[in-house]
Parts: sequence; structure tokens; C-alpha cells
Amino acid sequence: MKDSGTTHRLEVQAFLILERVAGSKEFLVSVLLQADGQFIGKTSLGTVAQGQEILLSLRWDQPRLRFVASSQVAGSVPILSFIPFASPDAADALVPPEFSMVKNFVLHSDSSNNTEAHENQN
Repeated sequence: MKDSGTTHRLEVQAFLILERVAGSKEFLVSVLLQADGQFIGKTSLGTVAQGQEILLSLRWDQPRLRFVASSQVAGSVPILSFIPFASPDAADALVPPEFSMVKNFVLHSDSSNNTEAHENQN
């Protein structure tokens, strides 16, 4: 989408979703994506145990017009998932080709069953 010769860049938001597996200390990890406040997609990235560190990443694959989400727990193979994103306004011009984010999280749960994901600042 062009406006007076400038290209509009999307504001991409990624939401980490943790759902406790019934009767377990594990959590299903999902990522939900929005662009400019509009839902793009949601994808599952496997499970992680309480107290375990998980590395999450999200990047834009411009040639294929999709987001690539991945998760990796120490000592395991990364899980990759793809969220297609096609915009009638030429998505390759809207999503910066260098778009990428990587975050480390550790899941903690207290005795009241509240769960938090804390970002590691390393």
C-alpha cells in the first residue's frame, strides 16, 4: 500500500500462548500473530515442561510470503511452523525482509497454579 510515495510498514505482534496439559507439568506452546491489529494466524510449537528454558523465534520468509516460527528446548530438535501471509497490498513490500525476533523464556509455576513465562535477558 503506497501513500504519497512512502511504503506502509506493518506493525506485527506475536503473542505467546501457554496452555497447561491436563494432569501434567507440561504446557502447549502456541504463537498467535496479528498485523496492524488483524489476526494473521496461530500455530502450535510443541510442549515445554515447567522450569524448562525454551528459545522462540519468528522471522519473515519474503520469497514464500510467510512467517516462520520455531521453538527449541535445550537438547532437542527445533520445531518449525509456518504461517502464510498474503496481502492484496503486496505483502513483500509491507513486511520488512529483515523482520526477525528471538526470545528465551523459562516457565515458572507456583503452588497456587499460576504460571508465568519469564524472558531471559541474556
